[in-house]
Amino acid sequence: MSIDHIVSALDPTVAAELRTALDASPIVTLDGLVLPDPARDAVLELLTLLGDGQSVALGAVADLLTTSQAAEILGVSDTYVRRLADSGALPIEMRGTHRRFRLSDVMAYREKFPRRG
Repeated sequence: MSIDHIVSALDPTVAAELRTALDASPIVTLDGLVLPDPARDAVLELLTLLGDGQSVALGAVADLLTTSQAAEILGVSDTYVRRLADSGALPIEMRGTHRRFRLSDVMAYREKFPRRG
């Protein structure tokens, strides 16, 4: 996983306008094509974060993650991720002697503990 692009926080006035627009119309189109749900959700999440005045980092994520990558997504330490794996709370796949985590499992675990705003 790498951060390919960082989008800086928006000016507060622009962020407020964006929040208003998102509240009014959560449908996302591109040249008249309505985006499928996963793409729409990603765009709305990006726009919501920007509308809240936050900076956003974008990058591709592989289907199998290292311990460090899983820790970054969960916002915890590598040690804590290893404990989750050892306890069976977070499923792993072994690649030789290395733990690998499915992105879907990491995201499902993260959804159990919503972020606090």
